[in-house]
Amino acid sequence: MPWIEKIANKLPGWKAGLMNRAGRVTMVRFVLSAIPIYLLIAINVPKWFIKAIDKIRKGFLWKGKEQANGGCCLVAWEKVMRPLDRGGLGITNLEVMAWALQARWQWHKKTRVDRPWTDLELPSHPNSLALFAIAVSTELGNGNNTLFWTDKWLHGCSVENLAPAVFASVPPRIRKRQTVAEALDNNKWVSVIHRGLSWIGIREFLQLWDCVQGFELNELED
Repeated sequence: MPWIEKIANKLPGWKAGLMNRAGRVTMVRFVLSAIPIYLLIAINVPKWFIKAIDKIRKGFLWKGKEQANGGCCLVAWEKVMRPLDRGGLGITNLEVMAWALQARWQWHKKTRVDRPWTDLELPSHPNSLALFAIAVSTELGNGNNTLFWTDKWLHGCSVENLAPAVFASVPPRIRKRQTVAEALDNNKWVSVIHRGLSWIGIREFLQLWDCVQGFELNELED
């Protein structure tokens, strides 16, 4: 694959034998780990891609070569990827970094609604979506840029978390698109509940009804 070959071609070849391990750590941290950043932002790469890059990074770190067998690896790779203050070498965990990088798409989708790609399916791993959901809450204004079912606008929580049985009864297409402004207009959120509710769902529905009745929208942006 061209990207993997590109990373392998960055290895300094015969010069690696003249580098001490500290120099190779620096090379791995700031050169080899940086090359796939744009690709990790743009698409959900498969696990084999991450493993192939890690194989190159491990080989160069321990032996100064493109590959190194298990006996050459002095420390488990998971420990190597820990931060410096956690006893690791500060080498980036590419899989986790990809989740963090892709969270920016969700942020731009919220803050740059004028962009033409905001209605497209953006490349975000489920863990990236979960990270964004945990990290971000919405201060409600006009409700036009806040999703009723999935955003955290209701006392710092989302409807998905407060009323999971009710949430499960709403079609996925509506969950992803219905804004707070649309849902609160004549309580239209009630009409999109398509499946029958269990007694737990009915209880959640009544609690949700009481919660949303106290919200008033204004002319400010969310």
